[in-house]
Amino acid sequence: MAALIVLALGAFVLGTSELAIAGLLPAISADLEISTGAAGTLVSVYAVAVALLGPVLTAMTSHLSRRQVLVGASVALAVGNGVTAVATHFPALLVAGALTGTAAAMYAATALTVATTLTGPERRGRAVAVVFAGITVSAVVGVPASTLLGDVFGWRAVYGALSALTVGVLTAAVRLVPEPPPEPASSLSTRLKVLAKPRLLVTFSVNALVTAGHYTAFTYLVTLLTQQTGLSTTTASILLLTSGVSGTVGTLVGGTAADRHTRRALVTSVALLATSLIVIPLVMTSPVLIWLVALLWAAAFNAFSTTAQVNVSLQAHPATDIAAAANISAFNAGIAGGSAAGGVVLHSAGFTGVALTGAGLAGAGLIAALLLPVVRTGR
Repeated sequence: MAALIVLALGAFVLGTSELAIAGLLPAISADLEISTGAAGTLVSVYAVAVALLGPVLTAMTSHLSRRQVLVGASVALAVGNGVTAVATHFPALLVAGALTGTAAAMYAATALTVATTLTGPERRGRAVAVVFAGITVSAVVGVPASTLLGDVFGWRAVYGALSALTVGVLTAAVRLVPEPPPEPASSLSTRLKVLAKPRLLVTFSVNALVTAGHYTAFTYLVTLLTQQTGLSTTTASILLLTSGVSGTVGTLVGGTAADRHTRRALVTSVALLATSLIVIPLVMTSPVLIWLVALLWAAAFNAFSTTAQVNVSLQAHPATDIAAAANISAFNAGIAGGSAAGGVVLHSAGFTGVALTGAGLAGAGLIAALLLPVVRTGR
């Protein structure tokens, strides 16, 4: 259990590294004397590194032990955040962002693989849930704490603290995370062929589609709460905090459910997600009702994320680490596509259109998931 907690702490750091920048962009742009739009490209560089470089380097390091890759990714994450803290020119920040994104993708994929091997197949879902919980908690705790730290000590202090935290995680990982049992020997070409299986490719597409449905609406949730529901920014933040807690619970429940019946847990979570989005237009003017729907929405999506990763790992042997990195790329593609789609729909069809578009994307993912054959494990 101690090893899983260490892996989750690393996930907390990488989640905070990714999400904290949103609240720090104005300070970064003012300090470096660049526009906020230019500073925003840091987010894009990070996302591209996660989506493209993460799977490539995970595949290239597949001959190394998972513990070596985990340690190496932690070192790179510490260096990336450290360079961000001291960079005085924008190009250096871009390079640091690319390094941090690549390291984060490799760490997440490797941590998920190590977690499932440490606990055994019967507790695979709960192991994935613990690691994912670190990312979920980063949104609930890490981002607000980073914003507060940035306001008091400056944005560089945030990344200095993240670098120091990564070193702490690295030290703990070296001492507490054992080397997982080696998988049967297989060539890189054999492992890459696993990713080309039609069923797994469809699974990646389903995961991207459902994630896009979530982010089509979630990206603009604060705008909805303040403009349509009439909540103050402070009240909206409290609602987001409680939905983050609900999301953490959903992550853990989803992991337990995935251990019992992965397919059923996947279908149920996506169905609840789509239903939540359909209900949004009916309750968006009621603070209490939209709060209740937001709690269900957050729990459903986080349960889906955990279950989706378990579903991938069941199909991807002996390339679970590369498949995990590819699945993270699919999630990021869904985030980017959903956010962009939501922005277009918001201007043309308002909040109702945004919610229904998100529900439609999630529903399409649900239909595709139902049409997929059951994996050989019967789960």
